[in-house]
Amino acid sequence: MLKQRRILVAAMTLLGSLAACRSDRPEDQIRKAFEACRQAVEAGDAAAATAPLDPTFSGPDGMDKATARLFLLGCFRQEKVGLTVVRNEVAIRGSEAFQDVDLILTGRSGGLLPQDASHRSFRLRWRQTGGIWKVMELQSLDGR
Repeated sequence: MLKQRRILVAAMTLLGSLAACRSDRPEDQIRKAFEACRQAVEAGDAAAATAPLDPTFSGPDGMDKATARLFLLGCFRQEKVGLTVVRNEVAIRGSEAFQDVDLILTGRSGGLLPQDASHRSFRLRWRQTGGIWKVMELQSLDGR
């Protein structure tokens, strides 16, 4: 009985510590969602990578959510993609957030993808709806 009580107290202490470490700051929520998306890209999971996109998402060259998913599927069929985040800055403005990221893209063999695609900078506009942050817009900051 005493052993079970100790295990229960230890488990509750661990859960309490984990809950205290959890952050509800919008910046942290966005970074966490972005990291999940990055991991999905590296895993070749187009559905999970596009999950944070709002249904009204707008990307470069008029790309919408469905087109973004198809684009990723095409990329994943050709090559495994790696993403290294060099910069990740988030600024909250009311129910919107703006995230500026610099990424280095790598291919399956670890070599860089074609020179024009190896280093990219983007601005993402997020909007909070019902407590969930969704990407509304993606802009390329390097004119591509």
